[in-house]
Amino acid sequence: MRVFNKRFATATRRLGHAETAVRLAGVYALAGLADDWQDGRQTCIDELCAYLRMPYEPHPEVGPPAAEQLAFGGSQEVHHTVISIITAHLRDNARVSWRGHDFNFTGVRFDGGDFSGAEFSGGTVDFRDAVFSGGTVDFAGAVFSGATVDFTGARFSGASIDFTGATFSGGPVHFVAAVFSGGTVHFGDAVFSGATHYFITAVFSGASIDFTGATCSGGALDFTGAEFSSGTVHFTGAALSGGIIDFIGAEFSGTTAHFNDATFSGGTLDFTDATLSGGTLQFADAEFSGTTVVFTGAKFSGGTVDFTDATFSGRRGGLGKDIATDPPVGLLLPPA
Repeated sequence: MRVFNKRFATATRRLGHAETAVRLAGVYALAGLADDWQDGRQTCIDELCAYLRMPYEPHPEVGPPAAEQLAFGGSQEVHHTVISIITAHLRDNARVSWRGHDFNFTGVRFDGGDFSGAEFSGGTVDFRDAVFSGGTVDFAGAVFSGATVDFTGARFSGASIDFTGATFSGGPVHFVAAVFSGGTVHFGDAVFSGATHYFITAVFSGASIDFTGATCSGGALDFTGAEFSSGTVHFTGAALSGGIIDFIGAEFSGTTAHFNDATFSGGTLDFTDATLSGGTLQFADAEFSGTTVVFTGAKFSGGTVDFTDATFSGRRGGLGKDIATDPPVGLLLPPA
């Protein structure tokens, strides 16, 4: 134990050094200690995450002194190295696995980083109030299984966030009150199952959000009270199987949302009390089989929901009788 404590003290001192090379040595020393010291592994992980939470200024504007550029470059190198080391310990080929541990990224500013292929299983993964600005943050193929993953209040601005092919199962994912402004967020071919994934009161403004080919089975995507203004949202080719996609009280203003070629089998697509003004929800060639589609209390003001080329089948028939017989202006249904 004394040896481990000494190694820990030495590594943490290095993290506070002015020189980039010394800080990097501290990062690698902490990671090595975490591998060797099972009882202290969470403590070492906490220190690495705490380093990421330290003040980290954005990339300096063009033309600052060379010293400022070098200082930023050094800080960025250490930040990205910490992320890479954490990810390497969460992949299948890790020599020592850090899965099942807690990762506290609260308030961290990300301007890039590679989490691709990582598996967060068990524990808590906390991105609350994190800022994603510039660069690419890659979660492609990541697995969130049984962990509580929290992006509550996170801000996505001008960055490319890639969850392509990610799997979310067995634990909730929170994007509550997250703000997506500018940039792109990809959930293409992602799999959501067995839990509710919350986008409650999230704000989508001027961003491109892509759920193309995503699958939701036995769980829910909850966009209650979310705001969609400008930008685009793609659910093209997505598949809902026995789950729920919930837009209760959501507001669509100037947004184009594509559900083209999506497949809905059972489950519920719920727009209760939603407001559509000046936007378009397009369901070209979408297929509904035994799915309940709800527009109770929805308000249409200059927007369009277009089911003209959609196909409905199954006993539950999809759209409620009141909607099918007397659709509000702006709701375009397929021919009888």
